[in-house]
Amino acid sequence: MTDFINHLSETFSQVDLFTLGASLVLFFAAHPICKWLNTDEGLVTRVSMMRILNFLIIVAVLANAYLFEENKVLPRVTQSLIVIYFTVLFTQLINFFIRQRFGKKRTNSNNTVNVSDTYSSRGLSLFVTTMMTLIAIVSCLRLMGFDSLLEAGGALGLIGFFLAMTQGSWAPDIISGLIILNSRLCEEGDVIQFNMDGQTIVASIFRTKLFHTECLDLANNHRLMVRNAKLRDHGIQNLSRFASAKGLRERLLFNIDYAHTKQEVSAMMHRAFESIDKSEGVREEQFAPEIMVHDTGDYAVTWAVYYYIKDVKQLLKTKQIFREYILAESISSNISLATPSLQNNHISLEQAQVAQPSL
Repeated sequence: MTDFINHLSETFSQVDLFTLGASLVLFFAAHPICKWLNTDEGLVTRVSMMRILNFLIIVAVLANAYLFEENKVLPRVTQSLIVIYFTVLFTQLINFFIRQRFGKKRTNSNNTVNVSDTYSSRGLSLFVTTMMTLIAIVSCLRLMGFDSLLEAGGALGLIGFFLAMTQGSWAPDIISGLIILNSRLCEEGDVIQFNMDGQTIVASIFRTKLFHTECLDLANNHRLMVRNAKLRDHGIQNLSRFASAKGLRERLLFNIDYAHTKQEVSAMMHRAFESIDKSEGVREEQFAPEIMVHDTGDYAVTWAVYYYIKDVKQLLKTKQIFREYILAESISSNISLATPSLQNNHISLEQAQVAQPSL
């Protein structure tokens, strides 16, 4: 044991031993540290990055002691890796306190408090990350002995040129994300509706990140990632921010024959909603539906049924339940929901095809 200690003292300096010991401790403590500082889904990536930096520091110290004893570059590389590591660690630490101070606290269904970003916290985090990155770059260049390159502005100029050339890819998303957070048009947990590729999407906001927004598609029950700039271009309808105390006012459309009067149609709809309220209980406050004529077309009258709901996350399911009960009541009331003239024309066409003699 004494020989091993003597060997270590001869091979490694006190600084090397301290660096190795601290790196090993931080390597195994990376997961709890990152879990405390970050609660989002980037936890695995951050832990891996911290451990890779620890591993590289350990390899650089060992290589300098056993392989390249007189090499002057490796100690500088080790110091640069240490600077990068603590830059990443301190950036996460500062952003954690910024999020706690300027973020918005939410309590989920499990009674756990989550802190989400706001316009202030996101802007300050971007500023801190940028400043810490510039400090790390300048420090690493000086440690590596590139003072002349730094004084000439070559390294920073190259970084600035790269950012200027690529700003069309990242700048619109960052700016749009800040605008979305600042306007508070849609926040985490809100249900929004927008059109994408000709399709109407109803989704719940999961998290607004730096470059994109993660949504939970309520129709297909999967996660949807939309660029912040594209989300603003789509035109967002926030269904969670309804103006009436009754809730969100929704509408169902039905094409019914001209032969049925308003009293017949209204009575049928009210009976259907009475059955819904007795059986399902999907409406928190059972306000009477509003039945109105939406359009008088060439084939049928388009009737609009307006109703109110407050649990907007059950919007699609509620529509399906309402259609099911209205369909069942229409059959009982002998009021067809099929477009009359189109249906008759279809039957006449089938009869004509059957009556046509085969050649």
